[in-house]
Amino acid sequence: GETFPREISLPVVMNELSYMQTTLRGITGDQIKRLRPMTDRNKLNAMKFLNMLCMYSVISKVMLLPLLCCRMVRLTMAYGFCDDSIVGLATVGLAVFHYTDDIQLAQHICKVSESLVEESPKRHLLRSRLCKELTSVLNVIVEPCISSLPIFPELYNSAMLSGDVENAMICRWWYCAVYFWIGACSIFSASKKMVLCNQEAAKYQQNTIVLFTMSTLNVCSFLSGRACTEIHVPSYEELNKIGEQTRNGTLIWQNCI
Repeated sequence: GETFPREISLPVVMNELSYMQTTLRGITGDQIKRLRPMTDRNKLNAMKFLNMLCMYSVISKVMLLPLLCCRMVRLTMAYGFCDDSIVGLATVGLAVFHYTDDIQLAQHICKVSESLVEESPKRHLLRSRLCKELTSVLNVIVEPCISSLPIFPELYNSAMLSGDVENAMICRWWYCAVYFWIGACSIFSASKKMVLCNQEAAKYQQNTIVLFTMSTLNVCSFLSGRACTEIHVPSYEELNKIGEQTRNGTLIWQNCI
């Protein structure tokens, strides 16, 4: 099994990321592909488990995330390449971005990860799994936001093809939110996009996205002076109370904008 410190501190995280920065600087997709395939069943199972832990720790235990993805890269270098190696590499790129000022390296790691995703037979599944990691570093942060707009429908389709409705709806909401926040369309058009996103999220019982769209619809109503008539939208106060009760920091942050 893989072991981790019981108490995770920032110095521990930074020490591990420092090693990754040295190891992955200048890394290429060809170098990764030249690694032998991972065949050790115990390590393959460990990689799958670490992949799942990454999905949960990004929300519930953020300081653990860098240690998880760095371990996935270490296992890849020691025991060989597998599909989960791409997840580990991309998530290291996200961790480097969040915890260091080495934005160029973060972008480079994510570009290498993206190239590996596109060449993989499981690219739709990997696109869906890594939609937040790759898009947040590669496009929304590093590139002009408007350049990310064509990518979200592609990620949405990949997620739907993979049966990953949760990430599909996240991508659709991001698409609508970026459209609104950069002023790429009128407030009326942005509101219509949000209503359609809300209705699809409700259909698939993706309640978090339902609440996110409602928060943005409140902003649209405030700016346009036109109340949303297509669906019922709770007030700022009601949404904020829901955010506090569910400890949904993103909803509270959205509601404060």
